[in-house]
Amino acid sequence: MTSLSPAEELLQDIGITEPDEIDVEVIAWSVGARVRYRALPQGDARIVGMGDRAIITVDDRASRVRQRFSVAHELGHWHHHRGQRLICHGSSTDSADDTCEREADRYAADLLMPRFMLEPSMAEASMSFELVNGVARRFQVSRLAAALRLADVHTGRFALIVDEPNGRRWFRRSAALPRGWRLRLDVPMGEQGGEPGFQPKQWSVPAYRLFLGRNRSGIQLRCETLHAASGQRLTLITVPV
Repeated sequence: MTSLSPAEELLQDIGITEPDEIDVEVIAWSVGARVRYRALPQGDARIVGMGDRAIITVDDRASRVRQRFSVAHELGHWHHHRGQRLICHGSSTDSADDTCEREADRYAADLLMPRFMLEPSMAEASMSFELVNGVARRFQVSRLAAALRLADVHTGRFALIVDEPNGRRWFRRSAALPRGWRLRLDVPMGEQGGEPGFQPKQWSVPAYRLFLGRNRSGIQLRCETLHAASGQRLTLITVPV
């Protein structure tokens, strides 16, 4: 059995067993942090702590799913980095800060989509944007957050490509994707996918077109692309069983 993360242990300690019980304000209060909503000039949220008490300030103009993730992210800092002097950045170039941000993101994912709740939700379900959308709705998170979490816990063979509005492109691969396969990030995804809220566009492509590596011949990949409300374009590339 997989051991529980600190965030999952916290949920079980306070008796949370269903996704609709994950109230981030109540969870924050249970660990000595108070959440308030204000307009912030920069960033989505910040935390200020002293001793065993903290105040988390969240931008009141953000969407509710973004606010929930921001609170959970700051609780990650409160758990892992209490007592440290830390400034959060959206895209840090400092390796120490970047490590702290990844730890806080991991805590947030574990808190909002705990494995012990998520795994029954995806039992025997193949990886697809239909599954991503279902997880996003049930756990009240963004599509991107749901897709990245599934990349960590789903047993399927797939990769997620994220195209940012500023032109930056990055990806996340599932653990089951063949290790020797290297994704070709220079290949354009075209204009597949509609506007936010529309169904994803689906198509297939030979594996050699999108990946470098051995044993790709004869394999057709299933691809789906959609546009997120944040302006990001998400492309899911799945290797059939």
